[in-house]
Amino acid sequence: MELRDLTYTKIGQVGLITLNRPEVLNALRRETFDDLAAVLQEAKSDKNLRCLVITGNGQAFSAGQDLTELSSLAQQEIDYYAIRENVQQMQELTKTMLDMPKPVIAAVNGYAIGAGAELAIACDIRYASEKASFEFSEVKVGLFETNGVTWLLPRLIGLGRAKELMLTGRRIDVNEAAQIGLVATISSPDKLLHNALARAEEIAKGAPVPIRFVKSTLNKSGEVGIDEALVHETDAVMTCFYTEDVKEGALAFIEKREPQFKGR
Repeated sequence: MELRDLTYTKIGQVGLITLNRPEVLNALRRETFDDLAAVLQEAKSDKNLRCLVITGNGQAFSAGQDLTELSSLAQQEIDYYAIRENVQQMQELTKTMLDMPKPVIAAVNGYAIGAGAELAIACDIRYASEKASFEFSEVKVGLFETNGVTWLLPRLIGLGRAKELMLTGRRIDVNEAAQIGLVATISSPDKLLHNALARAEEIAKGAPVPIRFVKSTLNKSGEVGIDEALVHETDAVMTCFYTEDVKEGALAFIEKREPQFKGR
């Protein structure tokens, strides 16, 4: 698989995706989204992979959409079909990340601006460096958010806070991001990736079937009532009881050893 805008490496059962355009603060362009889609598809079908981590090379996680691709706007040469196709490509990536049965972690090492912040929001968990910051800056350049952030962000931090950040487009530092629940933990820059990979490895040790259900049922939790949520829980419990892993988990507990889950 030939990648242009990122690198992809496997560390045990964890896949590491690194956005790799540091000269433009890892700005996202069409090729970046193509690369991400290809890697996510490969990771989804990789039976040995249990978790993914996305980070950026250099000072930024991602400075957002590469505005050079939108330079035709300034010249009033607007290709509406190309713009719609670009938006839908980004949205498909968000749906792929949400539907991915394996958890996706963002290790936010620096600036996460616009579409870069949206990419981080589409991940299941966000760990951040002390140098990280977030900015939903679209209103400042006459654009509008996409990548599902209007649905995801209020679920993470509440409707009022989401409105405040998106209406002002102001940048928040990592401490405020942690305070409002946007990031889970803060690390020093030199420890961020190590800590994120350690958490990913911790997740990778768990049984894949219940982990898949945890992600999918929590993603749907805001859309269903308590009765339907209880049905989903019951279905998940019954499915887990028919796996080999539940027997392995019980044996490992009795034998006081680490379980070796196989995802079946």
